[in-house]
Parts: sequence; C-alpha cells; structure tokens
Amino acid sequence: MLNSKSHRYPNGVANSNDIVGRYLTGHITHGVRGYLEDLIGTAPVNNDGAEDHSYIPRFKLGARKPDYAGGFQIQVQHTWFMLPYHAYSVKGFGESFKKQVRELQPGYCFMGCFGKVLAKYENRITVDSSQRDNFGIPIPVVHFRFSDNDLALWRDMTKTSAEILDTAKVRLVLQGSSRPGGFASHDVGTVRMGRDPKKSVLNSFCQTHEVKNLFVVDGSCFTTAPEKNPTLTIMALAVRTARYMTDAIRKGDL
Repeated sequence: MLNSKSHRYPNGVANSNDIVGRYLTGHITHGVRGYLEDLIGTAPVNNDGAEDHSYIPRFKLGARKPDYAGGFQIQVQHTWFMLPYHAYSVKGFGESFKKQVRELQPGYCFMGCFGKVLAKYENRITVDSSQRDNFGIPIPVVHFRFSDNDLALWRDMTKTSAEILDTAKVRLVLQGSSRPGGFASHDVGTVRMGRDPKKSVLNSFCQTHEVKNLFVVDGSCFTTAPEKNPTLTIMALAVRTARYMTDAIRKGDL
C-alpha cells in the first residue's frame, strides 16, 4: 500500500503498484416517483419499454455557486410502467382502492438522479486471500464511504428533483430512500491513467506503465467521473486503445 509520506507529497517514492485498487468512484443516486395531475385518469396506453427517453443534463451552471463540487443529471422514466408502485401508498380497500390505482397509473413519472462522486484515495478495492470463491479466486473487498461533498450534492439533487415534480403538479409523490443509492453499476476508477508512473497505473492509451503488453480498456482507467453515464466514453477509449495497439504492432513495439 502507499505509505502516508508518498501519498501526501508529490515527490514521494510511490509506484503504480501502490495505486492499483485506489480511487474507486462512480455515481451517487436518488429516485423519486410522482403522478402528474394532467395525466391522471386518462386512457392507459401500452408504453412499457419506453424507458430513458428523456434526459435533464446538469442545469445549475449559471446559478448561485453550490456548496459542493460537481453536479448531477436526471434521467426521466428509466423504470418500467407496468408495476403500480403507488399501490402500497394509496388508501382504501376493494373497488375504490382499485379505481384509485388505475386512475393514478397513467400519470406515473419517475426521476432517476445521478451525481458526481469525488475520486478519493481512501476508497478502494482489495482482495481477501482467506476467503475464496468457487473457482479458488480470493474475493474482492470494497472499502468505500461517500464524502461530505458527495452528501451535500446528494441533498441538493434530492431537493431539486422534488421541486421539479412539484412544479409539474403531482398528486402523489413517492420519495426514494432517505440514504444515497450507490453507483448504479457505473463504478469506475482503481487503475487510473496518467503520465507519472508514481501516481497512475496506465498511460493515456490504457497501457500499463510496468507491463508493456497489458492494456485495461474498461472504466477502471478513469481518473474521475462526471454525472454523465460512462459507457460511451469507455467505448471510445477502447477503440482508441485498439488503434494504438494496431499501430504499435505494425511498428514492432509490441
């Protein structure tokens, strides 16, 4: 592991092996459901599968400077319509209960919020050699805590999504968890790229500093992650790395 001296001082004696597994990051998430008054009681339609068809990018760029670094985006309707989530909250019984559930359903609106998480040295993945999976491989152990900055962003993200639904006029709001959701399978970092082998594992072409013919082309090469989804960036980096490898092989460098 990286000793405290080399972590605190840029001229320390660390090497890329000390950075492997560090700087795990991803998205901090929140979800809120509301039922829009203008659509309640309208004729139902088969819109199952119409997910993620609208997107609210980071929009507080010109507003008062927030008390956190980073930002968030909102994906609208990225959960399916077939499940009546509100049925657990509607009062009543029997025919009147069913009527309320049916009337509310066409107004369903879900807002999935994704915020930037700061890449912190302390957040990491290690392995436990004393516990192995069915293939005899040591299991991974995740060490992670959201920072104060992450939580400040999450609170603003939660408040803002509720305000948007309120402005759109909703009859019923179903808040998500009172605690942040994590990563949404958008986990990145742990073998970050960079120019200095003392501070990074990969070069700018996702090639490891210490093993010439080893490349890492997934999200673990990220040094940081914005509020956007990482997939297209991962794909672009993979294509760039493949072209670099092809050229290096032609030149006899690999």
